[in-house]
Amino acid sequence: MNGPDPPYAGGSGRFSCPGRDMPARVGTHPTNRSPPRSFGLRLLATLPLGLILFGLWLVLSPKWDPFHLTLGALTACVVALLSERLIVQPPPIAEPDGRTLLWMPWHRFALYVPWLAVRVVVASLQVTYLLLHPRLPVSPRVLRIRARYPHTLARLTLANSITLTPGTVTLDVDGDEFLVHALTESAGHDLERSTMPDRVAWLYGVTGP
Repeated sequence: MNGPDPPYAGGSGRFSCPGRDMPARVGTHPTNRSPPRSFGLRLLATLPLGLILFGLWLVLSPKWDPFHLTLGALTACVVALLSERLIVQPPPIAEPDGRTLLWMPWHRFALYVPWLAVRVVVASLQVTYLLLHPRLPVSPRVLRIRARYPHTLARLTLANSITLTPGTVTLDVDGDEFLVHALTESAGHDLERSTMPDRVAWLYGVTGP
């Protein structure tokens, strides 16, 4: 009597991988997709991000000669174009007609970046104190936090913000759940109070649960 193959059939050398061998669930994700956009529309959508990246390059680069300016502009455009697919993940944050990035609340980044920089500096001092303390009073823990965001870019922002802050590292992201390693109890409690997730929600204009 023939039945379904077990996850591992002894001697057959066959393994069953849930993410590869099992059929996809029906009705989990919407099948309707926006028609592919032309290269010109994609380039227009990435223009604001490209300008921001080029501005960051100007701040960090010590050389402003024509060769390096051209190289920085081309690099910013390429990175912005490669990031465009991530930013238009469904559900979209704007109209799918080439103006995706133009609708983002870029002005809020001017407040979010300094806020994050202050947290990084404060956390750096706290970690330095822990390392220099004779008893090394660390209390590492792994915790899960939940943050509901409408698109991948917001989840990516929170995951990287957590990792950039000394004392916390994002280990994994599964939908709305973030698996985080915290060096101390206080760092973990701060994430559980949703201080940073709420700030990221404000950054992208997310309201409600």
